Amino acid sequence: MSGGWPVWTAEAVLVCALTMLGRSERSFPPIQFVDSVPIDASAVAEAFVRVNDPHIYVVTSSRLFQRLQRASDRCGDLTALRKLASVLVHEEQHVAHNASEADAYAAQLTALTALGSGPGTPLYSDVRRAMRHTLAQRRPEPVRVMVMR
Repeated sequence: MSGGWPVWTAEAVLVCALTMLGRSERSFPPIQFVDSVPIDASAVAEAFVRVNDPHIYVVTSSRLFQRLQRASDRCGDLTALRKLASVLVHEEQHVAHNASEADAYAAQLTALTALGSGPGTPLYSDVRRAMRHTLAQRRPEPVRVMVMR
């Protein structure tokens, strides 16, 4: 117990987010829980994927996940659940569709809108801000020129 409230298991938190999406665990790439962010990922990552790895890794030590585990009601923190659900959609785009970062963020913003946190909400604005920051940090992909002979 923490502060009189139960601490929900990682699995319970995941089920809440998937239920919000109307999805089952089987409909997603395999999801694994990790307790820390790897050195090559953003220090504030809530989840991540690896190249040539079919898993989504959810960071249980992230502020978002900790907030959900310590919620007074299971599945009760709707804002945090919407965020986690949208993060799962984002990472799924990378694993299942080899999506670019821009396309994964587009899917995440679409998911937020479908979940009731669309344009004009603080959550949507936060994700858009993160998207702009992330995309600004990335180097543009080299232009490939095809020579026809």
